[in-house]
Amino acid sequence: MDASPSTKRALVYSSTSSDDKSYSSTCSDIEEEIPPTFEVIMTDSCIDYDDLYIPRKICKHFPPTLEHAYFHHRGKEWIVIMSVGDQKRFKVGWRLFVLDNFIRRGFVVKFTLVDVSPL
Repeated sequence: MDASPSTKRALVYSSTSSDDKSYSSTCSDIEEEIPPTFEVIMTDSCIDYDDLYIPRKICKHFPPTLEHAYFHHRGKEWIVIMSVGDQKRFKVGWRLFVLDNFIRRGFVVKFTLVDVSPL
């Protein structure tokens, strides 16, 4: 894998809580305008391990060289390293995000794809 800066890409996710205003659209909006999202109900394995699987429906929006994710939540940012291959996962940095946000079993965490861009 070529590690030159031109091939490395970053992913920006914004996690939302239930008190945030939700994205609204009208019937005239086309599907591409709605940002891809996924929700995860936190289980012990999501919290206790250093990774979280990303659904394939979201992965299809990623370029093959994607390696980093940036999480934004309540004015703070976390950098998370992603695994490579067919099934992507949030790896290094995921556990810190969980701890910093006091995420517990049963919490629902929603991820919204904000941007995919070169580093």
